Amino acid sequence: MKVRFIGLNLLLSLGLAGCSSETSEQDAASGSSADNSNASSVVLAPPAKPEAAVTPEPEPAPKQALKPLTDATPKPVAVVTPKPAAVVTPKPAPAVEPAVNPKPEDTTPKRDIFRSAGSGDIDAVKYHLANGIKVNSQDKSGKTALLWAMRTKKNAVVSHLLARGANPNLADSSGVTPLFWAVRGRRPELVSQLLSRGADIEHKDKRGKTVLDYARDETVIAILRRHASEKE
Repeated sequence: MKVRFIGLNLLLSLGLAGCSSETSEQDAASGSSADNSNASSVVLAPPAKPEAAVTPEPEPAPKQALKPLTDATPKPVAVVTPKPAAVVTPKPAPAVEPAVNPKPEDTTPKRDIFRSAGSGDIDAVKYHLANGIKVNSQDKSGKTALLWAMRTKKNAVVSHLLARGANPNLADSSGVTPLFWAVRGRRPELVSQLLSRGADIEHKDKRGKTVLDYARDETVIAILRRHASEKE
């Protein structure tokens, strides 16, 4: 059985091989004819130029940061020599000058004796009298220091001038004596003081009037009349 089976297989194989050979021959024949027909119709193109080999450009090197241009030659360093410290010589202390005696204060009154008497400045009146001014001196209008003091009713100055010898009967250019000012000023105490020093109640001014003609105060009138009666 096995032998028979093997024989069948061989026959089948041979049959298949023959069929395949015929088929290959036919394909070869048809292929050759097709090649011939194609060969007659195909136009041969010129061979293509070989492409130039492209060499890749090298990548640029990375730029380095520009350094500032500096002088390669080092500059000489200036050597500063410290100056010697100035020697301060202490100034000698100024010599103490001897103390100068201050000038004595000028105590001279700014006013003359007439204005001093009229303002009641008894110290200035005393100063003038002590420095040579006459107690009965008269100014340009003929007024004495006593008459100025009587006009302004400065009792203390009047008393001092009378004590120093002031004349109560010296009249000014208008013929007015200190008694006239005492009467017209209605100052009985001054009237009594002048009368006690010798004041003349009969004296007349340039208008021809006596002190009784100017008297308006009853007390002053009484003093004047009593003095007149005593004189008689």
